[in-house]
Amino acid sequence: MDSSYFAVQRRALEIAGFDPSTPQLNLQHPIWAGILMLSLVSHNWPMAFYALQDLSNITRLTDNLAVSLQGVQSTFKFLIIVLKRRRIGSLIHRLHKLNEAASATPKHLEKIERENQLDRYVSRSFRNAAYGVVCASALAPMLLGLWEYVETGVFTPTTPVDFNFWLDERKAQFYWPIYAWGVLGVAAAAWWAIATDTLFSWLIHNVVAQYQLLELALEEKDQQNGADCRLVECVRRHRIALDLAKELSAIFAEIVFVKYMLSYLQLCMLAFRFSRSGWSAQLPFRATFLLAIIIQISSYCYGGEYLKQQSLGIAHAVYGNSNWPKMAPRQRRLWQMVIMRAQRPARIFGFMFDVDLSLLLWVIRTAGSFLALLRTFERSPT
Repeated sequence: MDSSYFAVQRRALEIAGFDPSTPQLNLQHPIWAGILMLSLVSHNWPMAFYALQDLSNITRLTDNLAVSLQGVQSTFKFLIIVLKRRRIGSLIHRLHKLNEAASATPKHLEKIERENQLDRYVSRSFRNAAYGVVCASALAPMLLGLWEYVETGVFTPTTPVDFNFWLDERKAQFYWPIYAWGVLGVAAAAWWAIATDTLFSWLIHNVVAQYQLLELALEEKDQQNGADCRLVECVRRHRIALDLAKELSAIFAEIVFVKYMLSYLQLCMLAFRFSRSGWSAQLPFRATFLLAIIIQISSYCYGGEYLKQQSLGIAHAVYGNSNWPKMAPRQRRLWQMVIMRAQRPARIFGFMFDVDLSLLLWVIRTAGSFLALLRTFERSPT
């Protein structure tokens, strides 16, 4: 494996305070994790209260609630990782061992490297989008303030996000600590999202790699002089892949449920904000934030669909790589049982729905419906 193998996920987990080198995924820096949590919560709830103070101001309501919902998701993700860190660490190291054992064969190594390359495309895209959100939240208020200073000679302090803080940010002695604390809060939400979502992508692609290794084993089974000595090995590999997919679904069930119950609200609120004219220091932040949300929900749905289709492909691989006319009736029945089991696909289940491309379509349609509802409220006379 090259140096980029598991690199994005390892770095993200380390920044979040975890130690990915241990099977228990120990929380190595609890104080740092507590600081990140405090910075996120101390801005998330003031933003929510600020949004709800004046329900007639739909722009302010949607602006702040969209960010607050992401803060809720990031906090929830962190809690789930802490509670399930042993299961997550065990799954990671189990996949590491399987990949290491399979890498001794060139064909198997090629499959593993291909899946990890696909993961890097997804993980790096989301990581860069999330870091873009942090940079926009940090730079946009400064650049706008400097522009106003050049135009009017007065520097107007603005914070990365709008909220009612317990200190007056208009005073110089309070502005810079609030500004730095606000950027840290945005960064905390981004780091936890990167750690969780890129880890999901890596797990999905490496579980898919186990199904692809099974397909290679099925292609090789008829090379054993027509004997059925590979049946036990193929069933074992299929069992491993099914168990890995089931454990992955169980670990992320709560996360994907909360994510997709809130994601359509985020999308419609952010889309509503961009349907309004006007410029503010938060606009670059909202633009990068919208891009990150789209990549985030798309990567989960793509991963779930990819796993489902790959698991269904095992049935076709068994059928296509078997010499049915020359096979003994007993062997034929055994392989038919493998086909029947493979016809029930592996899936990522979020309690009420499967995470696949149809879910992405549902999110987009629901977000569009809520966007139309918000535009109706905006046009209604007060």
